Amino acid sequence: MSELSSYHENGLKKARETGLELGLDALLVSDLPNVRRLCGFTGSNGLLLIDAGEAVLFTDSRYTLQAGEETHGVTVAEEKDLLLAALARAKTLGAKRIGFEGDDLTFGSWLRLSESGGGLELVDLKSRISLIRAVKSPFELEKMREASALSEEAFLATTPLLRPGKSEREAARSYLMEVVKRGAAPAFDTIVAGGPRGALPHAKPGERTFENGDLVVFDFGVLLDGFCSDETVTACIGKIEGEARLVYETVAKAQIGALNSIRAGISLADIDKAARATIEEAGYGGFFGHGTGHGIGFMVHETPSVSPRSEGVAEAGMTFTVEPGVYLPGRFGVRLEDTIVVTQDGFDYITRLSKEPGAYS
Repeated sequence: MSELSSYHENGLKKARETGLELGLDALLVSDLPNVRRLCGFTGSNGLLLIDAGEAVLFTDSRYTLQAGEETHGVTVAEEKDLLLAALARAKTLGAKRIGFEGDDLTFGSWLRLSESGGGLELVDLKSRISLIRAVKSPFELEKMREASALSEEAFLATTPLLRPGKSEREAARSYLMEVVKRGAAPAFDTIVAGGPRGALPHAKPGERTFENGDLVVFDFGVLLDGFCSDETVTACIGKIEGEARLVYETVAKAQIGALNSIRAGISLADIDKAARATIEEAGYGGFFGHGTGHGIGFMVHETPSVSPRSEGVAEAGMTFTVEPGVYLPGRFGVRLEDTIVVTQDGFDYITRLSKEPGAYS
């Protein structure tokens, strides 16, 4: 069995174990990244029905051949109405309790599922399948490290533009060109925000030119072989002084505190708390409005989240970002972001760039 085939077979095994735990006769997986994790399908229209004996991928005629070539451990069925076809098969199998992904189905699909179920008991799987995806295999971690390394090369090739007189848009365009030149694509819209625009956490690059004393929030990532990277540095144009240095050091301390708290079994909310406490102690708690991190893999934002509202704990193999920030309206912003993988006793970096102040000035 190939590494890729084993990877998908393991995902299907975990999905079946989830079904057994919940007392289900079958699982209906509709979230496409989850479908991809379980069988390898990368098309835009697919529905996976898993029972104890077989897994069937329903798709339409555009993807029949593709699905046959790229999937593992499933039977491919071409259908026009995927949901009705899956329900019909479930009934044929004598299924009584079916799990579905309530977070993914539209209200219209939910109505059709309810009306066409014909006595089937529908059980919301919530995030159970996404949690399978959250814990990465060695194969996935290798791919994520490759994506991060390429992204960092592209960023380093762009740093000569982080100087007075160059614009945010020029720097963002340069990064994009370097990414494409290396055979990847951007994972999201690159953020380059200098000076007062750095206080906008998701600023779009504009025509503003960099000035001496600017802090530049540069948030970047690529999509390579189906896996995403995500990293943020805050570059200093010239010397960093006064409150700008204080805020930078506060955010760096907050990130280190959160990173040092990570281990298998720790509450995700407690990781957020470790970062947030440092920023609050420095008097900037009101200027850190977002969560400390998010899961990453096939998608740039996926399970788990790391925020005050997070439930659950970190598990060995989970990958997520750690990205505290402080944003002072009309003045500047600082965000430092790394992607990590949880280990039993701590974490390993996936991203590798220095976050020292002045490293890219």
